[in-house]
Amino acid sequence: MDVSKILQATVARLPDKKAVIFGDKSFTFSELDKGAEQIANFLYRRGIKKSDRVAIVFPNIPEFLIIYFGIIRLGAIGVPLDFRFKGNELASVLIDAGVSVLFTLQNKFAEVESDLGAVRSFLHTVVLFEGEHPETFSLEALLKEGAPTKLDEVKIDEEEEALYLYTSGTTGKPKGVVLSFRNLDYYPLTMNRVVGAGESDVIGFIIPLSHISGPIVSNMIALNGSTIVLFENLRPDRILNDVDHYGITYFFGVPPIFQAILRVPHRERYQLKSLVYVSMMGTNIPLPLMQEFRQAFPTVKVIQGYGLTETSPYITLMPLEHADAKMGSIGLTVPEIALKLLDGNDKEVPQGDVGEIVVKGPMVMKGYHNNPEATQEMIKDGWLHTGDLGKIDQDGFVYHLGRKDDMIITGGLNVFPAEVENVLLKHPDILEAGAVGIPDEDRGQAIKAVVVLTPEKPLDKKALIAFCREHLANFKVPKIVESRDSLPKTSTGKIARRDLA
Repeated sequence: MDVSKILQATVARLPDKKAVIFGDKSFTFSELDKGAEQIANFLYRRGIKKSDRVAIVFPNIPEFLIIYFGIIRLGAIGVPLDFRFKGNELASVLIDAGVSVLFTLQNKFAEVESDLGAVRSFLHTVVLFEGEHPETFSLEALLKEGAPTKLDEVKIDEEEEALYLYTSGTTGKPKGVVLSFRNLDYYPLTMNRVVGAGESDVIGFIIPLSHISGPIVSNMIALNGSTIVLFENLRPDRILNDVDHYGITYFFGVPPIFQAILRVPHRERYQLKSLVYVSMMGTNIPLPLMQEFRQAFPTVKVIQGYGLTETSPYITLMPLEHADAKMGSIGLTVPEIALKLLDGNDKEVPQGDVGEIVVKGPMVMKGYHNNPEATQEMIKDGWLHTGDLGKIDQDGFVYHLGRKDDMIITGGLNVFPAEVENVLLKHPDILEAGAVGIPDEDRGQAIKAVVVLTPEKPLDKKALIAFCREHLANFKVPKIVESRDSLPKTSTGKIARRDLA
């Protein structure tokens, strides 16, 4: 997908329609396109050319989209990085990616500048938004420059590199996922085909734009002429208010976002008439949470999709017409992807049995940047091994059961953490729950549960274990129960299980 040409075609059709909204700030498609041209000109004048790497370290602000489209217009490679990265983390990925230009905020640059060290020898240009620095350029001034010079058209090969997206690094050093322009075709096309996304959509965007969802949703609004409403912080009451105010049709996020929305006082004040569906993301979505949200907002469908940054990202997605009947499933495989489940010997398992999800298709990444060993470990004979366990029912719907590494083996028997967590979340006093295996002399591993209780509720360990015994086989009942104020999470809101032990 030549995103730049796609955006220009939408500008010709819908020049004055709002493309992105952020509080009291907004950009039309025409303004978005002009800003992208300014960015491309700026980079070109400083010697940045096709396939050079340009990093964006921003929170959720509209300028992210302008810079992203400008990078793509020049045929350069975008490197969106988590705004929460600290100095050493940021320096390591800037070095790994070979970044030439960095776009960030004044306060972020001040925070990390002393840690950049060797990065400064190859980092040609830093562009700051909000602030000044003697060695930097101002994004505000850049975007107010006169009419940009018309650049020569850059020819885009679909197999060329378009993005480096760095994983959160919870299991080690962050890895740079390399996605091609072809990889980026599949999210907007999948959304259009499976859930009927289109021009009339207003998308509520809550997770960090540096996540893979940032570029692919940007591509989708460019293709469809839809609108994105950005949220910088998790304010659940603000989210509900903006759904009504802007007519948001759908949004997606991780479980803590939806749990927070369900705790908003007087949520009946919000009509949510425009909201068609929400999509819950993450390795395991608690079924009780999906059911509670559906009951609280009965006009809103609740679905799941499943994918990885390495798969651009969708592998499966739930069609809206099956949302209620198949709640708890991650949906059907998306068009053009092949999926199978393998046992520990890489043999395909019978229908209904549990196996590792492996996939093949044109949305699978090119590989990990500067890391052929990790690429070969992940992609074998053209099949990407996700490390996730799943099963497929008789109708072809896929169910996600957790990470292989998270499987608890107690007394020789397998326990999926989600089984324990779903039962714990049925208890009225529990807001969040996580389960993990810990060493045990007698059984190899025992189950430890960590819970977040509703305010002013004391932890009654015996009562909670008794509750689990009513709903779980004995070998699945936690041996240890611990209460915390919050659960440790990754940058995308998933439970960081290794921090539960």
